[in-house]
Amino acid sequence: MQRRELFAKILKPKADIPNAILPPYFGGKFDCDECDAPCVKACDKGLLSFKNQQIEFAPNARGCDFCEACALACSLKERTTLSLQNEARILAKVSISTSSCLAWNETICYSCMDACRYKAIDFFGVFRPLVNSKCVGCGECVGACFKGSITMERL
Repeated sequence: MQRRELFAKILKPKADIPNAILPPYFGGKFDCDECDAPCVKACDKGLLSFKNQQIEFAPNARGCDFCEACALACSLKERTTLSLQNEARILAKVSISTSSCLAWNETICYSCMDACRYKAIDFFGVFRPLVNSKCVGCGECVGACFKGSITMERL
């Protein structure tokens, strides 16, 4: 082992990325040392990134469909970070901004509800959408909202 590698191992951050959203099928511990992140390459929607030896979920216009490709890629490398034995869920809180959401401001819009296959967005009447307990954090509603009124944050 060369000096540079030794110092990189000693000085690398031990804690996970503080505000990063954890990926689906996450086992609770990152096992990514000296890994080339096949899970990131396996995600055909580009939802995962590899930073500081950790996997991060970042919602985009398409959202996660829990296809299992990331977990399968991880297990093929004999890693335990992502595993099909773990829950197919992204532990994140999804919020709708009442100040910028069209529906909260009396304009008929169902973009988020139409995009959600889990029926996790309820409307009270024609307006006022709220995220309910069926939400799995896939992020499809985030990409569907052209106003950018829906955000996700790590639980």
